This record gives sequence, C-alpha cells and structure tokens, in this order.
Amino acid sequence: MSEISLARIARALDAMLDDQMTAQARIAAHLVAVAEAAGHDAARVIETLDGVVAATVLDEIWITDEKGFAYLTTVRDEAGVRVPFRFSPDPAVQPQASTFYSLLASPVGGDDAVTQPAQVREIDHEIFKYVGVGGIDRHRIVQVGNAPAFDEQDVVSNAYTSPVMTAVMAAFGEPELLSAAYTSRLDEIRTVLDGILGHQMIVQARLAECLVTAVEEAESSRTEIEGRLRRIVGSTSLGEIHVATLSGEMIYTSLPHSSARDRLPDGVLDPGDVGRFREGTPEIVHETAPRAFDGAVYKYVSVTGAGSPRLVHVGQPIGPDSPVSLHFPSSGGVGA
Repeated sequence: MSEISLARIARALDAMLDDQMTAQARIAAHLVAVAEAAGHDAARVIETLDGVVAATVLDEIWITDEKGFAYLTTVRDEAGVRVPFRFSPDPAVQPQASTFYSLLASPVGGDDAVTQPAQVREIDHEIFKYVGVGGIDRHRIVQVGNAPAFDEQDVVSNAYTSPVMTAVMAAFGEPELLSAAYTSRLDEIRTVLDGILGHQMIVQARLAECLVTAVEEAESSRTEIEGRLRRIVGSTSLGEIHVATLSGEMIYTSLPHSSARDRLPDGVLDPGDVGRFREGTPEIVHETAPRAFDGAVYKYVSVTGAGSPRLVHVGQPIGPDSPVSLHFPSSGGVGA
C-alpha cells in the first residue's frame, strides 16, 4: 500500500493554511477600508472583528496604522484590556513579528502577502501561525493569526500523528523528526484536512458577510460591491464569492459580468440546505466534489447571520496538489 511521509503532509497543510489565511487577511483589509470610509470608529470596527473571531476558528486579527501600531485588534490581556502592539523592523527586537513590517511599504491596494510558519511569538511566547497583507486604502499591516492546538484533531495511531501537530513540528525547522514517519491512511488524512479547510473557509464567509454589510451601509453600487469581490478572488486562492437569497437568487457575485447569472451556479446550494437554514442552521460546509455543470472539483461553504434573509457562499477550487484532493499526492513518488 502506498505511503506518504508526515513531513510532506505537514508541508501541504501549511501551504493550505497559507492560502486560506491570506484570503482571510485580504477580506479583512477590504473590510476595514470600507468600514472606516463609512464612518465606523475603532470601537465599532473592533466589535465587528470580535464577532468574526468569536464565531469562527480564527484566533486573532491585528490591523495597524501607517507606522505599524496595531490600533485595531481582537486580542486582550487577562484583564480584558486590548493588547497594544507596534511592529518593529528589527529582527533583533522582534524575531517573529518583524517579518511583517515590510508590508508597510507595499503598494496600497496591491497583492503583497507575507506568510509565516507556526512559531513562538514575542508577546507571550505562545506558538502561533500568522499571515499578513498590505492595506487596501492606505499603508498598513492586516494580519490574521491561528494557534495550532495539539489536540485540535485528536487522530493518533501507530503511524499517524495529527497533521496540526506535524505542521507545528515542521515549522520549527526540524523535518528530521518526521522524515522516518510514514502513513498509508490517506483517506483519513483527507477527511481531517477537509474539515480544517471547511472551518477556514467559514472564516472567509463571515468576513465577506461583514464586508458586504459595510459596503451597503456606505451606499455603494452593486458594481462597486462586485468589483471588491472580484479583487479579493483575483488576489487569493478563492474561486468564487456569492451573496444570494435563501431561494438562490443572486444578489452579488464575484463572477465576471460575462458569466454572471440570476441564480447561484448548480451545486452551490443543495435542495435540502434551504430548509436547514430556515430552521436556524448558521452555516453549512458542503462536501468537496466535482461540480455537475463543469466537472471542476470545488469546496463550498454557506453561512447566514442571525435572522438574515440572505446567504454568503464561498467557493474554493481543489487542484490535484491540494491535500484534500483524491489525487494527492500527485507527484513525488511513494513515500515522498
């Protein structure tokens, strides 16, 4: 039976998280730009970000001004006070956080991103994984963070360790700890990683939900709203973002005008999903599968807010190199 090294699984997981967290940071960058332009003060923006963190697996959001001071953050100390933090360009001062300082010089509205493997951070010596992007409206750092918990996926057997744990181990530059460990449990691994992917995509959908609400409050046109959705999709690994009614009628879409439809594409919303949402289900993670109308393998998630009359759908294309693909590992040979 074919086997794959845990080191390769760890690398694939870390790359998948890089893509997902980059999309989250990009949406957050658009969100803060629109919210502030609409007159939302810092307290209201933080309240919005707090809501996303509370409802998803995302642990932290840090957003700075032009000088690198994080005046918007979801992080509090033990007393409940917002943690002040200023990014430094000096790696001797901030071995972990200084990597993101370069984003302050990125072109405003550009596609620059900085990804970082999980490692010890300065403020409390906890292990975190961070990804950051530049600002959409001005020079700033927009950073999202996750704490890879060793018990997040409690799947341990004779030859298989949790992929989250292996990702953390590999992030410390010690792949030799994994080089002799192999597993043939590819179906089990895909199931675990597919679950992780779905949770990360829910973060994107929740942020997109907040973004669209803020843009509407700014009385922007449908053209501007959809333009922002297309900019997000064009600068990330995401394939689609849709906002639709419960019955599937399209309100906004990231699809280009030549491809825009009045209704959601087939396969985004299953027939039974509407009933589940009407009964109060806040989010649905759809099975990763080929789409009926074009055969492309996609994963979709759908979310709705409390009492919301509409749904936000996020779609992620799944290539053969994705660790949730049935074709993974597609290259490198057995045991690579």
